[in-house]
Amino acid sequence: MTGGALFGINNRRAAYVALIVLTLMWGSNWLAMKFALMHAHPVLFNVQRTWLAVATLFAVMAWQRRIAWPTAWWPIVVTGFFQVTVNFGSTTMALASGGAGRTSVLVFTMPFWTMLIAWAVLHERVQGIRWFAVAFALFGLVFVIEPWRWEGDLEAKLWAVLSGLGWAAGSVATKYYQRRYRLDTLSFLGWQMLVGVLPLTPLPWLMGLPSAQWDAAFAVTLVWTASISTAVGFLMWNAILRILPAGTASLNTFAIPVIALVSSMIVFGERLTPSEWLGIGFIGAGLAILTVQALADSRSERERASR
Repeated sequence: MTGGALFGINNRRAAYVALIVLTLMWGSNWLAMKFALMHAHPVLFNVQRTWLAVATLFAVMAWQRRIAWPTAWWPIVVTGFFQVTVNFGSTTMALASGGAGRTSVLVFTMPFWTMLIAWAVLHERVQGIRWFAVAFALFGLVFVIEPWRWEGDLEAKLWAVLSGLGWAAGSVATKYYQRRYRLDTLSFLGWQMLVGVLPLTPLPWLMGLPSAQWDAAFAVTLVWTASISTAVGFLMWNAILRILPAGTASLNTFAIPVIALVSSMIVFGERLTPSEWLGIGFIGAGLAILTVQALADSRSERERASR
């Protein structure tokens, strides 16, 4: 059973609906991570949530009696390295280096890396009105990040960019291998995360990090970020990539930092600058263009199916 079958993602319209749900899930996840990092070092928390996500995926496989050795290891090793080792690891190193806050938004350079890599590897092209969406989203991201106001350690910013690059490479690799192999999404993701987390696992010990400060709230947050946002979220992401071009799907992730910033303002009382509000407006315009294009694509798909 593929991830698409698990979530009913079997056409472009369903993929776009799933992408909206996933964007809301991952946008709110930044709040959960911000709370969790009050109780645990970023590197330790990353290892804990990834291992719990692995346990969740393998528990589902065991329940469905689908645990089996992969028929092809190369796709798992490649995607696990980029999607988990590089992406997850670099995100937490950015936070550990003092990169909490807006520096983390640099992770969302991912859509631009995705379009570049997808152009070279998958021969995907950004065409027509989508170029306007790219332009609006790019301007919006610049205004949200406000690079002219940055102060502090360059290292954290480089780690955040590397995280976006890893996420993009992992997404394109997933799309590439989906075309070449008949991949069971659940099994593929479970083994991918298991292989990817192994190089990260000894880091808390090597860095001499303290144990997490456990309480009920931290436990609930860990379960949400691991089992729901990471395990279920990446199952949905892989299912979406089966239907949509990698570049198109990645453009919608521009909404994630917007959701994270606005929800932080509501929950934690943070204040957005006029530049950030302007950036959110640009990103919103880009997403509106993509929505119009998605509706047009769905209408065309239905018309072709009815002939």
